[in-house]
Amino acid sequence: MKSRTALPWIVLGGIVLLSVATVAVLRPLLTRAAPPATAALGDTWMRPADEATMVYVPGGTFTMGSDDARVDFLSAICSEYNRACYTCSPGRSVCHRQWFDDEQPAHQVTLDAFWLDRTEVTNAQYAACVAAGACSLPSETGFYLRSDYFHASDYASHPVLYVSWQQAAGYCEWAGARLPTEAEWEYAAAGPDGLNFPWGDEFDGTRLNFCDDGCWLPGSASAWHDGFEETAPAGGFPAGASWAGALDLAGNAAEWVADCYAADYYVQSPALNPQGPASGDNRVYRGGAWGLQPLYASTRYRSFKPADETNIYVGFRCTRSAYVR
Repeated sequence: MKSRTALPWIVLGGIVLLSVATVAVLRPLLTRAAPPATAALGDTWMRPADEATMVYVPGGTFTMGSDDARVDFLSAICSEYNRACYTCSPGRSVCHRQWFDDEQPAHQVTLDAFWLDRTEVTNAQYAACVAAGACSLPSETGFYLRSDYFHASDYASHPVLYVSWQQAAGYCEWAGARLPTEAEWEYAAAGPDGLNFPWGDEFDGTRLNFCDDGCWLPGSASAWHDGFEETAPAGGFPAGASWAGALDLAGNAAEWVADCYAADYYVQSPALNPQGPASGDNRVYRGGAWGLQPLYASTRYRSFKPADETNIYVGFRCTRSAYVR
């Protein structure tokens, strides 16, 4: 009997399905695939390696960080909504103005164009990287009282959580991308006009998934109800889109960015394509999350953790520089 060579594909209902082995062979080619050489605001491109949709962010100049007036505004937002304080004396505010010191001084930054994932990386996308042997499992696959979050089919489209900075950076590399810089993230969220939130200057609890009256954690904002007690499917709040069309920059999951953290970095930050401090024990993450108050949804607010630490609030999205011939 003649031996039969396995085909690298299967045709099912007119659709060509590549085998796992074939995908593994083709992945280096897929990750080198580039977006269009020319693009404009509003354009999208699907990254072949993981089928993530990316939005085009034109290069430009914006004011990064907060001036005193913006700090006053954010302090007021904090005082209005952040009522959870475990260490404050009775009658003492949970909010402190010095929380915003690392957002100052406000400074002009110019960035080259780039592509940014429209949504956070999902459980299903990250699971594909794990299956390929390029990523390790999240540190926790459950979710509080939920025995399984990462593997559950009902949560396949929700953002992956409990991944460290190293895991996030590794995934983006596997997918032919990288983590965005802190400046790129803020520019994609705040835009040339330097908005307080991706959609505008005023907080609107209908435009994001955050700790509202459906949130069972302390400090919930009872005036709002977004319909989710925990995470929502990635991209589930289109009304919260940024000027560039990126979704969930304000909520659902906070997001690792590339930069090391330094409280005084804005004092010395270069004006062109800043990359963050050369070294540091902590990495920055940005944006609000399903269990966090409105303050964290600000386009300016900076958070940080050790690069090897994971958290129930923190996920990520990827970026890549615009293609240049």
